Amino acid sequence: MLRLIASTLLCLALTGCATVNQMAFDKKSTSIDTREKSVVLMTVDVSRSDGSRFVPEPFVVKLARPNAQSKEERQNFKLDKDVDAVQENGHSIYLVRASLAPGEYKLQEVMGLAKGFPIMGTFIVPLNTDLKVKPGSIVYIGRIKATLRDRVGNEFRAGPLLPLLDQSVAGMSGGTWDVTYENLADKDIGLFRAAYPVLGNVNVETAPLPAFDRAAAQRQWEGEEKDVPKEVAAK
Repeated sequence: MLRLIASTLLCLALTGCATVNQMAFDKKSTSIDTREKSVVLMTVDVSRSDGSRFVPEPFVVKLARPNAQSKEERQNFKLDKDVDAVQENGHSIYLVRASLAPGEYKLQEVMGLAKGFPIMGTFIVPLNTDLKVKPGSIVYIGRIKATLRDRVGNEFRAGPLLPLLDQSVAGMSGGTWDVTYENLADKDIGLFRAAYPVLGNVNVETAPLPAFDRAAAQRQWEGEEKDVPKEVAAK
């Protein structure tokens, strides 16, 4: 029953109160139209180094307008390992191609699964980073790198507490993320061009994200934890 609840919550996390988007282009695309929406390129590398079979696999990147109130102001971009990822040194590197109207956004989080039958863990990589999208542009903003490690003290958790067994066994409730933003423009833009021929001769601008603010992520998490019952939060 708890796993059914977890699956339902994951579905809601992907589709509820947000516009769910496919990527801006794929391997078969022959053109990119930036007249109404620009394209933001980023790579995502979520990993762990402890050899666990519960390998984290992201399934959505979330962005939103500041103070978003409507579904249209929240944009979710689905990730599919079989379609959107390439292999690099044993890591799955996800190639995000987000089509966004110009303006201000908050790059909110990356969500995903760490599963191995019969356990299904869920995780959230908090980002909480400002992003400005220029009109008529294709821009690379960097690589989001998140590495799971054991949580120390009251550090933000790598995932929710519930369901208790799944989250504990998968290492999500007892872990946290070391997050960095890296400007790997030469390497990553090369990955995009190799994977998607439509980018062959297209100009790709570079606008690296600022450094990840762990203190801000911690404050946000602590605010959310206040809504968790004390007997659950103490687990």
